[in-house]
Amino acid sequence: MGKIIKPVIAAGLALPVLFAGYSLNNSSKRLEQTGNAAERTVMAKEVKTKTGFTGAEWTKEDEEKYALYKGSKDICADRDNGGIYYVNWYYDNYLYYWKDGETRLVLDKWVSQICYMDGYVYCIYDETGKTYDANITPSYEGKICSFNVKTGEFKELSETKAKTLAVCKDGLYYAWFTGPDAKEQKEEYGFYSFSDNKIHKSASRQENGTNQQRYGKYAAVYRDNACNLRNLEDGSEQVLIPGSENVTNIRIINDKCYYNTLDNEKFTFNVIDLKNGKKKRLRPGLNVSDMVQLNNSSYLYMGSCHSGDMLVYDPVKDEVKKIRVKNTYSAPTWGYTLEWMHTDGVYLYTLASSMGICSTTGTGMVVIKADGMDISEVWSSLEYDDIKNGR
Repeated sequence: MGKIIKPVIAAGLALPVLFAGYSLNNSSKRLEQTGNAAERTVMAKEVKTKTGFTGAEWTKEDEEKYALYKGSKDICADRDNGGIYYVNWYYDNYLYYWKDGETRLVLDKWVSQICYMDGYVYCIYDETGKTYDANITPSYEGKICSFNVKTGEFKELSETKAKTLAVCKDGLYYAWFTGPDAKEQKEEYGFYSFSDNKIHKSASRQENGTNQQRYGKYAAVYRDNACNLRNLEDGSEQVLIPGSENVTNIRIINDKCYYNTLDNEKFTFNVIDLKNGKKKRLRPGLNVSDMVQLNNSSYLYMGSCHSGDMLVYDPVKDEVKKIRVKNTYSAPTWGYTLEWMHTDGVYLYTLASSMGICSTTGTGMVVIKADGMDISEVWSSLEYDDIKNGR
């Protein structure tokens, strides 16, 4: 397995808000997904739960064994070689690779839910390209496939249709469900095993890892309105955040768990030290939806639904500042929005959306260089759209 960027253990768990839906306007219970590879078919009947979180320990071997990376409609970082793979939506919808200022077409197929591990980009592929709907996330569905980034080999792994993916050492988690307007709502969860090249259906959504976040040998799981930290080896759990705190978003970065709480329609930004369980309120009134951390940096870079701005948190000074990104692509037809952030440890990668509206539908990929509070855009795929439309 390739190297894992140390500061970013995992990305993205929303409780209960982001667990709840697949559509911009849907609040179904479809994505209340927890579990691990060892329990693909049968959930443990009894879960031993400890209250009063006092910390969790794990080894580098645990990190290597249990690391999980979720699929994205648009972007996945190459954690071994640096750079980013991205789907060039609204241009030709093909898969491209960017590194150090150069971009190239690597796959002339319409794919989605791209996720990288050990020299492969895993994805779903619809040969017709007709299942994509920009207004529904995720709408695109297709067969589970792999792309060898060195040889260029594109291979179908399973004919099973999926809408979301997540890759780990043992294989691929997948989820499929009907659209929001379907008369009969259906859902399916499973795991494609690399060891036997077969699909193993999950008994329930709680076994699925497509929206799971991991910390060494632990997984953050949603149970009874609380966030628990589940030991993937023995199945025991500790209450990380009790349901009474009304948690909305969680990000585990390095040895810290950052999360929002909502009280009387007011958000608060909080942190838990996962080594000792100590909690701290960081900033009232701050609602963070996404954040990343670069290699050898203590700063947290957070998306902002404001044109050309990024929120930067300095954990040493306990300060949050809104920083204007320099050199943004400023064609008048575009609004600049930072959201759904990714990193290879060196650069920040995110999406730009038209008219500066925060949504899960991006119109272009942008590359951002950050050094402390000095942030600037170095490349954008938006030029493709201008070329296509003669601007």
